[in-house]
Amino acid sequence: MPTSDRTPEAADRHPHSRHRWLLGFEPFFEGGWFHKEERARSWDVEEELGALALLGDVTIDLVNAKGLPSVVDVQAYAIGRDVDVLVRPGTRAELSGRAGNGHLNSSAVSVDTTEADHLVRITGHTFLGDVTVTTVGTAP
Repeated sequence: MPTSDRTPEAADRHPHSRHRWLLGFEPFFEGGWFHKEERARSWDVEEELGALALLGDVTIDLVNAKGLPSVVDVQAYAIGRDVDVLVRPGTRAELSGRAGNGHLNSSAVSVDTTEADHLVRITGHTFLGDVTVTTVGTAP
C-alpha cells in the first residue's frame, strides 16, 4: 500500500518555508529601463530571504513590515554593491558570514535573547561590497 505525502510524518520530513529573493540590478530594474514605480514600504516578510546585490544595492526594510515571522533567515550576497538590512527596535540581529574585499557591519542595537520580539539571522558574503545591519527608530 503506497504511503501518502500528506501525513504529519511526511510534513516533518519535508518542512515547507516561505522564501523570497531580492535582487539589485539597478541599470535594468528599480528606476532603470524596466521599472519606473516606487517599491512597497509595507510587505509580508517570508521566513527566508535571499539578497543579491550585483549591479545595484539591496535594502531589506523590516521596520515597516506588515507581517514579520518570529525568526527570519537572510542570505546576503554583496558583489560590488551593498546589502542593507534595516530592523526595528526590539529585534535581535545576528550577523555572520565571510567578508572578502568587503565588510560585514552591524550597528544594530544589542537586544538580549529574552527581551527580543524577533530574531533576524543574517549570513553575509561579500566581494567588493558590504553587508550592514542597522536598527531604525527608537524603542517605545
